[in-house]
Amino acid sequence: MVKQSDLTETSQIFKLLVNPERLRILLLLENNPVDVSTIVTKLQLSQSNVSHQLALLKKHQLVSAQRTGKRMLYSLNDPHILTIVEMAYQHSEHVVKHEQHHYLRD
Repeated sequence: MVKQSDLTETSQIFKLLVNPERLRILLLLENNPVDVSTIVTKLQLSQSNVSHQLALLKKHQLVSAQRTGKRMLYSLNDPHILTIVEMAYQHSEHVVKHEQHHYLRD
C-alpha cells in the first residue's frame, strides 16, 4: 500500500519540476558538479535566483552540496530524477509535434 507521506513528497517533487529554471539546473548538473557562479554564467540567471532554486532542490534531496576550498559545488543527489525529466521531455515533444505516443507493452 502506498503511504500518504510518500505521495505527498512525490507531489512536491513534481511541483519542483514545474519550474524550467530548476530543470535547466538539474540538466547542467548531469555530468559534473558545478558552483553557483558557473550556473549563473551558463544559464544566464541571477545569483540570488540560482541560490534560491538550489536551496529548494537541496531541501528535497535532488541536489547535494560539498565545499571545496572557498567554493560550494553542487551535484545531482539522485540521477534518477533526470530519467523522469527525460521522459517528460519526450512526451512534450510528441505533444508539440502532434505525434502519437509509442511505447512497449510487456
